[in-house]
Amino acid sequence: MKKIFYTDKTAYPDSQTAIKHVLSEYFNLKAVKIVKNEHGKPYLENGRDIPLFFSVSHTENRLFIAVSDENVGIDAENPARQVDYLPVIKRFSPEERREILSSADFLRHWIAKESAIKWLGGSLAHDLHKLRFCDARLYYGEIEIPAHLVFRSFEGYILAICSERDFDNAEFIPFSL
Repeated sequence: MKKIFYTDKTAYPDSQTAIKHVLSEYFNLKAVKIVKNEHGKPYLENGRDIPLFFSVSHTENRLFIAVSDENVGIDAENPARQVDYLPVIKRFSPEERREILSSADFLRHWIAKESAIKWLGGSLAHDLHKLRFCDARLYYGEIEIPAHLVFRSFEGYILAICSERDFDNAEFIPFSL
């Protein structure tokens, strides 16, 4: 099962409320308790009993929630967004810096890395400098990460989804209160 739910970001007071709504309405999980790991990755408290994973991304006016029966990380951006990436790019590897020639290149690398960090259950502060996205592959230190990274375009946004298996055929589902 691979689904990406999306809504107007302003429709929900916070992402946890949106996650609970999706889990209740689409997966019939009424009394779920969402907790976070030490780096802030949300998961179901009784996740061992319910094989359901999710990841959230907010951008501009959109909220995306990837839901799967396997671990997943998602990040999204507007590819037209102009970013002053030069101060941040110093934290990227020399190989990555050679691949990043524009704001669009930077955003693609950024969402790849952020979706992988979410998949790993880490944090930007702890893992950004350890993670590399080079030649369309993800590395943690010198080790290639055994995950699939898929880029999808949707309604003017570009999404990166990091998962155990290919997320290319994920269904997009709108939701609201």
